Amino acid sequence: MNEKPQTARSYRSNVIDDNLVLSFNFKFLANLLLVGGSILYGWFSLQERIANLEKEVLEAHNEIRNLLSKHQLEESAQLEELENKLKFYEKELNINPLSWRKRKKK
Repeated sequence: MNEKPQTARSYRSNVIDDNLVLSFNFKFLANLLLVGGSILYGWFSLQERIANLEKEVLEAHNEIRNLLSKHQLEESAQLEELENKLKFYEKELNINPLSWRKRKKK
């Protein structure tokens, strides 16, 4: 007789065909499902973390752009103020001694 003895962890079905015998090891199947579930859970949590990181990077880029534009506006206002002061000093104070004579003639 070619019959294998039944074990506690396996199930042996009836003969479907003369040459086909199906047997399932339930412990292996349970371990396979646990490993597959763990891999899927890890994959989806990794995907969620990557999506959150991408969203945070986009928010950081937007904040950087806003701060950069703010600083550029402040810098341009300071530059304009300095140019006005420079024009005033060039107009009012004549530091070049060679041009003092020209100014007196006018």
